[in-house]
Amino acid sequence: MILVNSLLALATGISLAVASPLRHAYRATNHTGLPAKTVFQFNETGTWFENLAVRPNGDLVLTTLMPSASVWTLKRPYAPDPEFALLHTFIETPGLVGIAETKPDTFVVLSAEFEGVGDPVPGSYSIWELSLRGASPAARKISDLPEVQLGNGVTSVPSCNGDIVLIGDSFAGSLWRLNTTSGTHESVLAVAEMAPPAGAALPIGINGLKIHDGYVYWSNSATVAIYRSKIDANGYPAANATIETIATLDSPFVDDFAFDAQGLLWAATNSDNKVDVVRPDGSFETVVGGATEDIVGGDTAVAFGRTLQDRNILYVTTSGTLPNNRTEPAKIVAVNRAGFY
Repeated sequence: MILVNSLLALATGISLAVASPLRHAYRATNHTGLPAKTVFQFNETGTWFENLAVRPNGDLVLTTLMPSASVWTLKRPYAPDPEFALLHTFIETPGLVGIAETKPDTFVVLSAEFEGVGDPVPGSYSIWELSLRGASPAARKISDLPEVQLGNGVTSVPSCNGDIVLIGDSFAGSLWRLNTTSGTHESVLAVAEMAPPAGAALPIGINGLKIHDGYVYWSNSATVAIYRSKIDANGYPAANATIETIATLDSPFVDDFAFDAQGLLWAATNSDNKVDVVRPDGSFETVVGGATEDIVGGDTAVAFGRTLQDRNILYVTTSGTLPNNRTEPAKIVAVNRAGFY
């Protein structure tokens, strides 16, 4: 999610221009690991892809934190010439963070106002629904979230028909449960494993958030670890649930993550410029990029394709930050994981 020092580096030159998708072959040179290629990149620096989801038809849906609170799409991202287009700009708010699909072609999006150094303005969070079911996108505000300090990841509870989502609060170290119909919300879990440790240089706790096989999983950016805890069918902590540490990564930061069909967890490391794969036994390995490499530099989020054409493709969004305090326009990278087990 949001790295405060990175926002400072990106604070100039934020007039937005849209590039054409880039035609790059998958390549194994100039970076470490699995074959990867850039499938889209903005023309201007000061751009920041924060998160992404994938529609049932395979199109990507992406949020930008900078320079505007916009939702974009990359249509047919697996094609030689995918089409990039603006879906909706939330003029009521300056920046977007997490996004999650609640029902087919219906998404929730977290928004907030951020000050110059990346801190959210107190009381500025809200959550919106964006429907792509009609001829044009339709947005409605679900609720303001004045109690949320730094809302970050959001995920839908699968057994609740899209009516319930969970939201992570990175500063408070807590998990919120929200009804997408009524807007009512409550804090349902707050544990040390969700909070940044006292004195952390970058006080961002719970970040990425997913539900998988009856557990809620989250990354803690400050402890650079992945945790999980059992939940019930309604999205509440299960009775007598414990907190399990899945893995502690060898990086200074961990961001969003996604599960593949085998149950492997693929994690973006943002300032460490790589993607790590975590196995159920807690072992992990870097599969693309590295601390000094640019291919997925500043990676913020990951998601797998949903069609036959790209079910082995991991899409990675970036913030435009690169090693050695360099910047570039934000981009989308496709990583080919075919044959990786």
